[in-house]
Amino acid sequence: MPPNDTLSFTELDRRLRAVPAGPSGVLNTPRLFRIANMVGAVAAVLTLIPFLLVHVMTPGGWMITWVQISFSVFLLALLPDIIRSYGVLGWTLWAWRAELVSQLDHDSPHFRTILAWLCERPAVTLEEHQRVARLSLGQMSAKIGMFTGGLERLGVLPVLVSAYLFFRNWRELMGMPYWQLFIGFGLILLYFTMMVANLKRIRLQLYESLLSEALAMKSGSVSAASIER
Repeated sequence: MPPNDTLSFTELDRRLRAVPAGPSGVLNTPRLFRIANMVGAVAAVLTLIPFLLVHVMTPGGWMITWVQISFSVFLLALLPDIIRSYGVLGWTLWAWRAELVSQLDHDSPHFRTILAWLCERPAVTLEEHQRVARLSLGQMSAKIGMFTGGLERLGVLPVLVSAYLFFRNWRELMGMPYWQLFIGFGLILLYFTMMVANLKRIRLQLYESLLSEALAMKSGSVSAASIER
């Protein structure tokens, strides 16, 4: 995709995505793990189907087998990414100082290039995009707080609680109380929703920070030019 001199969030995001990951690239989820996560999401939906069929069909042992297989696939699909995430977290906590300075040294020239491109845009355009990013960020934060009530801080814990509820009733899944079934699938849905919402919030924070910094640099250069005159 060729560069575009017109300021837009699409172009800004394209330039950010073009920045090499650097040392922090280890934090990015590999493609194979992303595919496994999608398989896990499909398996979670398939796990729910027998609980719906039991209301319109005669219950059978195959329904229990279906649920057990689907839920096992769900856990096995997510397990590698969970293990990798905690392994990477442990490593980054151990070598956080070296990782931090290496990533900052790597990112600085790339962000200077993006900021220089932003500073070439009119101040009015920068302010308009900054207001949009700031408004969207505030709305996203409010929605996350309203929907989760602060549960986004729990990380992967909702998935672990859901797994406990299903394993607790492993031999009698079709007789699982409806309130436990609702909580189990609700926690899985909550986890994926929180993950996507927080990724959006992080991205909006980056947009807002870059636009604010570009405006500050542009204002500083104008002030310096006025003083020289």
